[in-house]
Amino acid sequence: MKIGLVSPFLPHDLADLLDARSRGDLLHIQGVAAPSVSPMVREWHRRGHEISIFSLDQSLSSPHHLQGERLSIHMLPKRRNRECLLDCYRAECRLIRAAVERESPVVLHAQWTYEHALAALKCNLPTAVTCHDSPLRCAWIQKHWHMTYHLFIAWKVIRNADRLICVSPYTAQHIQKYFKPRCPVNIIPNGLMPNVFLRGQRRLSIGLRKENPFTICSVGCWGGLKNITTLLKAFAIAHNMHRSTKLVLFGRGLGPGEAGEQWAIRRQLHRGVVFKGNTQRNVILDFLETEADLMAHPSLNEAHGMVLIEAMACGVPVIGGSQSGAVPWTLDEGRCGFLCDVRDEMLLAQTILKAINQSGENRVLAERSWLSVQNRFSIASSASANENVLRELVAANS
Repeated sequence: MKIGLVSPFLPHDLADLLDARSRGDLLHIQGVAAPSVSPMVREWHRRGHEISIFSLDQSLSSPHHLQGERLSIHMLPKRRNRECLLDCYRAECRLIRAAVERESPVVLHAQWTYEHALAALKCNLPTAVTCHDSPLRCAWIQKHWHMTYHLFIAWKVIRNADRLICVSPYTAQHIQKYFKPRCPVNIIPNGLMPNVFLRGQRRLSIGLRKENPFTICSVGCWGGLKNITTLLKAFAIAHNMHRSTKLVLFGRGLGPGEAGEQWAIRRQLHRGVVFKGNTQRNVILDFLETEADLMAHPSLNEAHGMVLIEAMACGVPVIGGSQSGAVPWTLDEGRCGFLCDVRDEMLLAQTILKAINQSGENRVLAERSWLSVQNRFSIASSASANENVLRELVAANS
């Protein structure tokens, strides 16, 4: 089947599948990280599908076309946000539509309910849209004009899609309650590649790390949604009781000298904190496998957090929010992780201290979590379920 994928994308994730010229071209392309998308593309490619990817990249001034066997990637320029919003992404939609017409896929799969999906729906092909977030909830938390504007785009996309795929029951409930879609809605979680589960298998086979300090990590970005400020406050409380404990932060705005560290220094909350900033996914996975003792994820809302399932697959115990969207479902209502109200710094600190003080029991929790994600969130089952939806769309439009 020739599948067209319209989505934010990081072509570097598939560098090994590209020809030599295209690999050289990657030096000029920034791309947009989409860790939930790349594993599915790789799995579909392994199964013999022909895949064309269409993605917008604000760092580009002209289109770039990358190629490999049964793989075509169109990285297309995107204007500044204010320019895009003035005409509702008209120029970007035109670029994507032209590229889609050249490739002629039989079906489109758009990721997220924003500009990429809006463009896909203008291509007059059967189109499934995967909802990776809860637009109304995200807009309410972030209270930013850009996200508020995108509520209109999300509504337009959801109401016009041929099929919707939601990555968790929470997401499906949100979409159906507030956007009233007119098409069928499937629930298909994100999936992980087998090599991620192997990391956890290796880690659990050698037992818990014995060396100090106890190392907590968090992967997110600076801003209201990911709620790193509350984690910094909570960690300061825990650090006062366990001075050797370390917190390592990964993500945009969380590097040395960036907004997160500046905020922490002004409030004397930086002691014991290492600000790593934007980091390649494989480096973070290496850290989870070999150095992390605990993943603290204080996000206020998650549709189905890749960060959570990657940590669980690497054999790392996880703290998540008891009221943070799909987090309780992902952690099997607390059987596979610690749940607390992550808006409350004292409760979060108490949960961190509990994890530190019961390090022996954390191995049992990590083993249970690893088995849970392997059974529930493999890329094989996710790719098959998505593939079935696309086949149904093709059959219905033939």
